[in-house]
Amino acid sequence: MPVLLVRKRAGVVGETQRTCHLVPMPDDDSTPLAMTAYCGELIHRGEAELLAQPSGMPCVGCLFRVPMPRDGELAHDW
Repeated sequence: MPVLLVRKRAGVVGETQRTCHLVPMPDDDSTPLAMTAYCGELIHRGEAELLAQPSGMPCVGCLFRVPMPRDGELAHDW
């Protein structure tokens, strides 16, 4: 299941709250008005940045709640 790495922008929240959230990839190509991270954090359009790779502290709540890959979704070469 594809996920987005999202972090709230500086100035929207304090630096200690700028954790890297995991957000389910939207089903279509539209840009939603808001996304909900796996931890339950509501992230509105324009208040966050999309990350190409993890950056900063991870959101522990997201890490605990992100679905595990199903059989066949993991690369077997590691």
